Amino acid sequence: MKNKLHLGCGHRYLKGFIHIDKDELPHIDYPNTDISDLSMFDDNSIDLIYSCGSFEYYDREEAVFVLLEWKRVLKNNGVLKLSVPNFSSVVEVYKKYKNLDGMGILGPLYGKWKIKKDTHIYHRTVYDKNSLTNLLISQGFNSVKEYSAEHFLPKGYDDYSLAYIPHMDRTGIQMHLNLECVKWKK
Repeated sequence: MKNKLHLGCGHRYLKGFIHIDKDELPHIDYPNTDISDLSMFDDNSIDLIYSCGSFEYYDREEAVFVLLEWKRVLKNNGVLKLSVPNFSSVVEVYKKYKNLDGMGILGPLYGKWKIKKDTHIYHRTVYDKNSLTNLLISQGFNSVKEYSAEHFLPKGYDDYSLAYIPHMDRTGIQMHLNLECVKWKK
């Protein structure tokens, strides 16, 4: 059986995954846990990490350390699937709709997530394909490429990796950048 982590899962559940989040919900295996600390897992023990809509809560300096921790637990040839708001899409939506307060602009840029009664976290950066690819490569990941969330996630599953403007219109602008990469043994 493969060891798979769903980091920053929030309310979303993926069968067969270990769920880790700062929130407290019944399906979360490690509640109240920052996804930057996977000390409960041994080195080279995880086959797949999936994170959607969580990585952007770390600034660019913190992101380096988060990726190093995720890489530590991944097995050689382990896969990281990462989905973040796509700055290029935000710009495209703004150019098309000319509405700063409209859907698809402020949320991806300055997202706010309530994780406890009086605790919120906010997006601290944004990426485009080049900046995220360069960051992943700089931290020792290889074979960086886009992946289709529709082919990876179960049918009917809904998370930000499948977010489009207009809402649910797969012919519209996809708002998240979905990249996967591999940890290769040096």
